[in-house]
Amino acid sequence: MGERRSNYTGAEHNELIKRTIEAAEKKEPVAVTPMMILQDIARIARCQVECGAQTQTMQNSSRQILRELGRHGGLCQLDLAKSTHLKPPTISVALQKMENDGLVTRIIDDADGRATRVYLTDKGNAINKEIANRIRDIDAAAIEGLSEEECAALAATLEKIRDNLKKMVENK
Repeated sequence: MGERRSNYTGAEHNELIKRTIEAAEKKEPVAVTPMMILQDIARIARCQVECGAQTQTMQNSSRQILRELGRHGGLCQLDLAKSTHLKPPTISVALQKMENDGLVTRIIDDADGRATRVYLTDKGNAINKEIANRIRDIDAAAIEGLSEEECAALAATLEKIRDNLKKMVENK
């Protein structure tokens, strides 16, 4: 399976974001649902994260794995699959590429010789911090003008939506 790569430059990303926002703002005969708005928000935010020079060619699954390993280093592939909600084959392919790129290293667990733990390398940590900084900046821009109460209410609502969707997936 080929790696999904973004061919957009910074200026092209900005144009894509502008077109996405304009399309989202157009009045359409179809009722706009909360999920449609969330998808627009996610698409715009993803474009902003992908503008980073080091992360432009990185798949979203690899960014998710970087984030989880940054939070909880030393995870096995099954733990990564559970925490990222990615399928084990996706984790396996992404880790192979990330290992080849020098972002992660795999080490056999001393306590259980059958288990292999995955850790970020210095390069992986640096890229993870870059992504985290970009996301922090995007978050700040997204909630600009919202009060603390509005932010808390929004977070609570989004958590409910996420939990509902998780239940739906678990019940299938």
